[in-house]
Amino acid sequence: MFKSLFQFLYKTLEMINNNTDVALQNLRQHLYFMDFEDRSDDVYVVTYAKAGTTWLQVILHNLLTNGNMDFDHIYDVSPWPQNEAFNGESTERINKLASPRILKSHDKYDFYDSASKNKFIYLYRDGKDVAVSLYFHNKNYVDANLTFNTNFQEFFLDDSYHLNWFKFNNEWLQNKNRFRILYISYEELITHFDNTLKKIANYLNVELTSEIITRINTHASFEYMKQHEEKFGKKKPKSSE
Repeated sequence: MFKSLFQFLYKTLEMINNNTDVALQNLRQHLYFMDFEDRSDDVYVVTYAKAGTTWLQVILHNLLTNGNMDFDHIYDVSPWPQNEAFNGESTERINKLASPRILKSHDKYDFYDSASKNKFIYLYRDGKDVAVSLYFHNKNYVDANLTFNTNFQEFFLDDSYHLNWFKFNNEWLQNKNRFRILYISYEELITHFDNTLKKIANYLNVELTSEIITRINTHASFEYMKQHEEKFGKKKPKSSE
């Protein structure tokens, strides 16, 4: 325990020396996860960015709850802890959510404790499609002058960035700590939706009823999610809501 604390302090001091903003962000995230209530029945939707994360969150919300869609944003019922930590939010709301919680994650494999008892559903997608989708996302929301080559270099090849696509996927697929992981491909979810849904339900020990299947087919459809894009798209900052 003390060793990890000293390692954290050393890393923070090193960051302060190089970049105060990064050091403060690191401290804010560390404090958030100190207050975060980890539960063994938490279900993590783990993906590299632009791999179908929100779609799977909607599916799980309708599978593990009564499917009530009367929320402002999907993060209200399926939070993204790392993003909340980044934004300096409190853990009070997320710690009060009923179990099992459905939690979004783009975190590296080593972020999780080696003895973790959580359930993970790892959704992966063809890298070529991820590269294109991520490029247009960053061009639309981050940098209008962004080039495809620059985006590809930063997110797929640059070892200094924690979401190197090849390393990220490789570590999760190797699963050296033998976490409880259900692996699903985005392509499989599209082409064999019914069978994949059964696989997910079996993994989570949920009996698929006709009612559940109907609401999933409705609420997780492209038409519904497009019609209610404000619930599933980029969440507006609190200051502008």
